[in-house]
Amino acid sequence: MVKRNTVGKKTIGVLIFAAGYLLCALLCVLPFPQAMAAGSGEYEAVWQSGAVTRESYAAAYSALCGCGPDKIVLERAGERGEIAAGEAFRKSYAVLQEGNLLELLTAEFGGLSRLERAALYRTFARSVYYSAALYAFDGERVFRTPRGAFDVFVLLDGSVSSSVIRATGAKKLVLHGEARLSASALSDSGIEEIEAREPYISEGGAVLLRTAGGTRLVAALPVCETLSVKDCDFCDEGALSPCTGLVTAELPFAGSAKNASKDDDGRLLWAFGTKIPETLKRVKIAGGKISAFAFTGCEKVEEINLCGIPAERVSSSAFTGCGSLKLLHTAKELSLDGFVRTELACGCFLYERRAL
Repeated sequence: MVKRNTVGKKTIGVLIFAAGYLLCALLCVLPFPQAMAAGSGEYEAVWQSGAVTRESYAAAYSALCGCGPDKIVLERAGERGEIAAGEAFRKSYAVLQEGNLLELLTAEFGGLSRLERAALYRTFARSVYYSAALYAFDGERVFRTPRGAFDVFVLLDGSVSSSVIRATGAKKLVLHGEARLSASALSDSGIEEIEAREPYISEGGAVLLRTAGGTRLVAALPVCETLSVKDCDFCDEGALSPCTGLVTAELPFAGSAKNASKDDDGRLLWAFGTKIPETLKRVKIAGGKISAFAFTGCEKVEEINLCGIPAERVSSSAFTGCGSLKLLHTAKELSLDGFVRTELACGCFLYERRAL
């Protein structure tokens, strides 16, 4: 009898050990988020309605939709809930959101609950970091990756080509302060949204850069049909070249600089590089000087608005070649064949092409 009991206990022990080993092996094989879903724990969630619930790990994980700098966000039956995050989570989030390459590679993502780790993975797994090579977060570390499909492209520093961005499939670009963005990097890149960190600014589809000498317009989104730039001091050559489908442009000046000198290029073409898109129909220039031949290449533009620019700063030959022009709003008195002139309350004149 004693022998049989001993054998039975050994058999049970072996089975338990085998089951445990199988479970560990399964968790190792499963992708990271699936493995974490098998965890356990209990969390306090505060909902929009004011209700407070105790959530098991499985329940919270199934409702997980993201996180913020200090919270985990749930969504259930159309209602949002939040779970407060700990200090280790806040530090990890800050590194993944704002860190440079060294900080990302040396970060230790320890001290996190299973749900906190799952939330970080859910939020940052679809981001790719770039600093001469691609890097990604797998829930445990940031590592170099040769390729992959991502939603967000984070330019940490230096420059990047449009082909590298395009290969990732990313639709959003995040610019860190040490990045060196050029308009060519956005051309045909597939980027539809830009989030900028100082000294970069994202405004109305345009990307501007604050420098010691003034603010530069450096690039604009390829998907822009309407572009509005309120103010800047300089425009990089070809800054708007990615905007091949632009229909309406509102700019603070035409040419390379607001306070143009004799050495500056005063043509609108400067901002587009080699060619103004045929889709461009409406242009509004808020200030600066409108030099001779300022609208060279604007054969398809139908409306030009120069309200607010004094007549003496507008050249009479600025509109040469604008064969499709239908409306011109300017303080300058001009003699335009085929147009009717009307005086406006703002002190400008409206020139309207006569109907045929």
